[in-house]
Amino acid sequence: MNLVDAIRMASQQRFQGQAETRRVDSPVVAAPAEEPDSIQTVRFEVRLTNQQLHDLLQWLARNLHPVMTLREAARYLRLHTAELQTLAESGVIPAFKVDDKWRFLKAALDEWMLAQRAAEYEAKEEEPHVA
Repeated sequence: MNLVDAIRMASQQRFQGQAETRRVDSPVVAAPAEEPDSIQTVRFEVRLTNQQLHDLLQWLARNLHPVMTLREAARYLRLHTAELQTLAESGVIPAFKVDDKWRFLKAALDEWMLAQRAAEYEAKEEEPHVA
């Protein structure tokens, strides 16, 4: 059984248990509601090879840190580092330098990509349609 199946089965059992208690109670009395701010602990075990753990930690480090290096940003945008450096130097893409090394804010790159997509969409809308 995988994790998704276990969660599904537990929620179904919980729902069935609530339905049974409601049948016993009078229809006027409502079942007690759970507190929305209650904290629940869920524990599960995942077995990973050393390589899988390394890849997972690298992915987390890349995606959680808001400032990226030239290499990280190039990988994120799927560009060559030289191409990204040229875009940064020309001011096409949002970037800044720290100790003569390019840095990129992940949020700024995301906004830039959305703006590029919107500009392409608007350009397509303005093109005359040939019938």
